[in-house]
Amino acid sequence: MLKGLRVPCLSLILMGSMDWLTTIIGIAYFGAVEGNPFLAEITRTSLPAFTAIKLSTTLIVSLLFYNAEKMLLKTQDKNSCAFKLTRFTLRGAYIAATLLLLAAVLNNLFVVVSAAAI
Repeated sequence: MLKGLRVPCLSLILMGSMDWLTTIIGIAYFGAVEGNPFLAEITRTSLPAFTAIKLSTTLIVSLLFYNAEKMLLKTQDKNSCAFKLTRFTLRGAYIAATLLLLAAVLNNLFVVVSAAAI
């Protein structure tokens, strides 16, 4: 793995895994409900299926970001405007995805802590 690519991929995997874990804890122990309407029914019927979908999606998205950055770094002209704009966009997407997952984790923790306090 290329040295500069590890941190974004690992941060996405960490945040995605934490989102999954806090969701499972909230559902299994505190009666929480999945907020994603596409996954809500799956969590009601099969937590193992939810786990497989959630974690595989996290890994696939992380690998897509990794491969996009890896291919971008093979570009010959790294001083071109197109290269700089593409790299800026890709890094912005890393940050946005990580922050969205962080928001989901914080929301899940809030739900779990609120439910535990009752």
